[in-house]
Amino acid sequence: MRIDTYKIKFLTNAHIGSGGTNIDVVDNVVQKDAITKLPVIFSSSLKGAFREHFATQKDKFVEENHHKNFITYIFGSDNKDNDSKPGNFVFFEAFMLTRPVRSNVLPYFNATSPFIVKKFLDYLEEFNILNDLQNELKSFYNQIKDIKKVTITKRYNNLLIEDYDDIEVKNINIPSIFAENVAIFPDEFFKDLSLPFVARNNLENGISKNLWYEEIVPKFSTYIFFIGKPDNVNKADSDKITNFEKRFDKKSEIIQIGANKTIGYGFAKIERIER
Repeated sequence: MRIDTYKIKFLTNAHIGSGGTNIDVVDNVVQKDAITKLPVIFSSSLKGAFREHFATQKDKFVEENHHKNFITYIFGSDNKDNDSKPGNFVFFEAFMLTRPVRSNVLPYFNATSPFIVKKFLDYLEEFNILNDLQNELKSFYNQIKDIKKVTITKRYNNLLIEDYDDIEVKNINIPSIFAENVAIFPDEFFKDLSLPFVARNNLENGISKNLWYEEIVPKFSTYIFFIGKPDNVNKADSDKITNFEKRFDKKSEIIQIGANKTIGYGFAKIERIER
């Protein structure tokens, strides 16, 4: 199996719900890792979003008469099908790479942490994805693994990032996969960053009938995930894989992930990272 790296950048706020109820202030929370409690996107949610996207974009990438065969090969049989066939692609859970945080000098900084960088690096090593990115991440991690303060690469006067004013400036080489204005938070600080939430309401004749609060992943957040694909395939199946991949090479494809599509939530650019 060949495993490729993909990057998600949210263009709008997103609510990828956990599917459970919450007794805290926020009623509907987003998906989080059961151990670290950091935001993730479950593999089933990713696979479903991709399947729906390709099903509705069929005329753009494959001939009509091959469409169902293409979808079945990649994702497996539809629930409506009598014969159950597993898909040939393996979708792995996505983890948050960066998230925007408030600042008094810039619209936002892109926050990450040593734990996240090490997790990314571990995945690349486990999946034997040996490329320039892995070398960049190794160098980056070695420079940030012992930080005790929020750390950036450029000096600003009277800087605040979130509620932190004791900020260190270091000459660090930021890997190319990160956006500009990266702020590296110590792991314990990053875990303490709360996600924003919004109030949602159901009105009947102008009267509030059901007010609830919904946690969101803020726009400009980025995630990393991996897709496993079969190798040593025949020409027909190789063409299916190519048809999938070409949507995310060079020009990123926009996919909707999670709930609230009709109010513009969850629209994200997906980019395949070259090996």
